[in-house]
Amino acid sequence: MSVRSLSRLRSDREDAPAQPQEVREIPIGMRRAAAWSWRILLVLALGVVVIWALTKVATIVIPLLVAILLATILTPVVRLLTDHTFLGRAAASGIALVGLILLVIGMFTLAGRQLFSQWSDIQDKAVTGFNQLADWVTGTLQIDDSTISDAITELVTKLQENAGTIASGAMTGVTTVGNVVTGIVIALFTLFFLLSGGSGIWRWVVRLLPAPARVPTHEAVRRGWKALSAYMRTQILVAAVDATGISIGMLAMGLAGYAVPVWLIVFLFSFVPLVGAIVSGAIAALLVLVLKSWVLAIVMVGVVIAVQQIEGNVLQPFLMGKAVELHPLAVFLGVMVGSMLAGIAGALFAIPLIAFVNATVLYLAGHDPSPELGTDYAAAEAYASRPKPLRRA
Repeated sequence: MSVRSLSRLRSDREDAPAQPQEVREIPIGMRRAAAWSWRILLVLALGVVVIWALTKVATIVIPLLVAILLATILTPVVRLLTDHTFLGRAAASGIALVGLILLVIGMFTLAGRQLFSQWSDIQDKAVTGFNQLADWVTGTLQIDDSTISDAITELVTKLQENAGTIASGAMTGVTTVGNVVTGIVIALFTLFFLLSGGSGIWRWVVRLLPAPARVPTHEAVRRGWKALSAYMRTQILVAAVDATGISIGMLAMGLAGYAVPVWLIVFLFSFVPLVGAIVSGAIAALLVLVLKSWVLAIVMVGVVIAVQQIEGNVLQPFLMGKAVELHPLAVFLGVMVGSMLAGIAGALFAIPLIAFVNATVLYLAGHDPSPELGTDYAAAEAYASRPKPLRRA
C-alpha cells in the first residue's frame, strides 16, 4: 500500500465519528448481523403487508392474474391473425377471445351431456352400492339394523339442530358463486384489453419509472414474460397428458361414456398442483366404484397413481423445470409455500410467479436467461424520447 493510501486511510479514520464504548465492545460480526437482521425483518414485514392487502382485493387480483396467464397463451394466436390476415389488433383479439369462450363452453357442454345422460344409471347404481355396503356392514361386523337406524336418526337430529349454520353456509356458497361470475367477467374484460393493447399499457407503466430504469425494466420483464409463456405451454401439455392417461384407464374399465367428462375434470384440476391431482383421481376412482366393482376401482386407483407418478416425477419436474429454468425442488417448495400462504390460489399462481421473478431478477443481476431475445431498440428509443405535451384548447 502506498504512503498516500495510508495517509488517506488514517485521515478517514480520524474524520470518522467516535463510537461509544459499548458499541466498540460489540464484535464487528455481531454488528453486521444486526444491521442485516433489521433490514431483512423490514422486507419480510413489507411482504406480509402486501400479501394481506392482496387478500382484501382477491376478487380483482385473482381474475387479473388469470387474464395474464391466458394472455400468454392467446398472444401468439392474435399475432398470427394480425400478421397473416387483414384483421386489426382489436378484431383479432376479439376473435381469439370468442374462440376461447366457445371452446370452453363446447367442452363443458359435451362433458355435461354425456354425464347427465347417464345420471339415472349412476344414481341407481349408487343406491344399490349403498345397500350392498349396508348389508356387508351388518353381516360382517355384526351390526344390527337398529344400530344403523339410530345412527341415521342421530345424524338427522344433528342436521336439524345445525340448520341455521347450514343455511348460512348455503348463503356463503351463493355469494361465492356470485364472486366467481364477477371474476369471470373481470378476467374476460381484462384479457381483451391485454390482447388488444397490452404493449401500450405496459409502455405507459414503464414511463412512470425514472428514465435510467426504463430500458432495464422493460428488458427484464420481456425475459419474465418469455418464462411465463413457456410455463403455460408446458403446463397445458402436462395437464393434457395426465387427463389422457386417466381417460384411457376409464376406457379400459368399459366406461367410454365417461371418458370425456373425466378428461375435462382431470385437465382442469391439473392446473392446481398437488390438490388437483388427488381430487380428480378420487373422482375417477369413485365413478368406477359406483358403476363397476370395488376390484376395478382398486385397479383404477393403480392407474391414477401410475399416471400421476409419471406426471409428477417425469413430466412436471423436468419439463416444467426446463421451461421456467427452475430446479424441481424449487417447483415443489414453491407450490407448498404458495398453498400455505394463499390456499389453492397460492398453489395455482406460485410457480408462474416464481418463473417470472426468477427470469427478471437474473437479467437485472447480469445473467441474461434469454440472450436470444436481444435488445428491443424500438422500445428503448421510445423510452428515451420525451412524450409529446398536451395541446391547449
